[in-house]
Amino acid sequence: MTKDERKRHLILYDPNIYKGLFLLSLPLMINNLIKTIHDVIDMFFVSRIPGYSSDAVSSISLTFPIVFTFISLGIGLSAAGTALISQQVGSNQKEAAKKYATNLVIISLILGIFLNVFSFVLARPIMILMGTEGFVLENSVNYLKIRSFELPVVFLFFAFTSIRQSSGDTFTPVIYGVVTVILNIILSPLMISTAGLGVSGAAYATLISNLVIMPFGLIQLFKSKTGITISKDYLILDSLVSRKLINTAIPASLGQAFTSVGFAIMNGIIVSYGVQTVAAFSVGNRISSLILHPVLAIGGVLSAYLGQNIGNQNIERARASFKKAMILSTGLMIIGSVGFMFIRTWSASFFIKDDPVALELASDYMLFLLLSLPLMAIFQTYMGVFNGTGDTKYTFIFTITRLWILRIPLIYLFKQFTNFGASGIWYSILIGNLLIIPVGMYLYKRVNYKPKVSIEANEELDFA
Repeated sequence: MTKDERKRHLILYDPNIYKGLFLLSLPLMINNLIKTIHDVIDMFFVSRIPGYSSDAVSSISLTFPIVFTFISLGIGLSAAGTALISQQVGSNQKEAAKKYATNLVIISLILGIFLNVFSFVLARPIMILMGTEGFVLENSVNYLKIRSFELPVVFLFFAFTSIRQSSGDTFTPVIYGVVTVILNIILSPLMISTAGLGVSGAAYATLISNLVIMPFGLIQLFKSKTGITISKDYLILDSLVSRKLINTAIPASLGQAFTSVGFAIMNGIIVSYGVQTVAAFSVGNRISSLILHPVLAIGGVLSAYLGQNIGNQNIERARASFKKAMILSTGLMIIGSVGFMFIRTWSASFFIKDDPVALELASDYMLFLLLSLPLMAIFQTYMGVFNGTGDTKYTFIFTITRLWILRIPLIYLFKQFTNFGASGIWYSILIGNLLIIPVGMYLYKRVNYKPKVSIEANEELDFA
């Protein structure tokens, strides 16, 4: 068997689904872990800016919902690409998969360039609307402007990752991701501390790292001997294919975008509690994400598993893949949350040195986050099945309900009608994560496991 045939056999026919999910998720877990380590290192050096520890951390954390609002559109396109291209791969329609892949790359580049300009021009008005001022305002605006130039590159990388994962290649994107992060880890302290660029240095380090690696990814998209490649024959957008990609991407993208806007609003509420609460919120999220990354990886692989098996018209295996992914993800999060529970204050102390109030708040917040992690595993697995089947309208409903209908109103109610202080935020997050699970169960019953692309009836399937 060739490498492509082995991966396809693993996804479509290997009786041990747990093994396939784990093996294909492992590279993504490693990549996500390294990315988080980079984020933690960024925060570590930024928090060492003399006299501005909490303010510097807040300058970066408050831009996250804005950056993610733009990136969410790329994530939606990536989810659509994985769902549709993997169905073409599962049905062995390789030329159709190549057409979808090429259209995905072109759309991603166009959107990335547009958002680059939009983000750069509106950086200051956006951060003012979020209620920032002084040191935090100036540094968050500079950080956002610099990072806007990486959007076209990031969107291309999302497309690259989607195309490779659709054929079961989770390893190649990780190589590029690891190299990018290693460059970033090297550059961050040099830019932040040695060059004296402070918060802006963290943005420059990220931008340079992404720019250096992307040309190699583009070459591989055209020249790779394995997996799905793109072709110059399809560089002119096909209206039918583009419409299918965009229509599938829109609900997922809007769900992510509205979620990001919601987080921006939520951060605006959190800012009203003071810089110490913002710093605690930021540090708690960074640390808990170390544990959550395996679940994100499994959710990403689940999309390819579902897509290929749906394309191969093996619906029972697709359903079984979802159930086993749910068990695997939830089990990992129970183990991770219990193991981390007793070292949460110690881990937060690495990033909050000179502020005992902020440290205590971070420890309290992490308690609630760790209790929520098994619930987050369930949430992310449902996201994987909604995206992987191409039923992205449920992705939109699911994400919007969790944040806009549950979490934000709860945070507002706790703030207005209780004396819980910052703890009201932590209660709201835990309650929201609990109440969203029945919504996921209801939406899953409505999932359609039928192909979302045209499947040729006479197509010969490998290993059939």
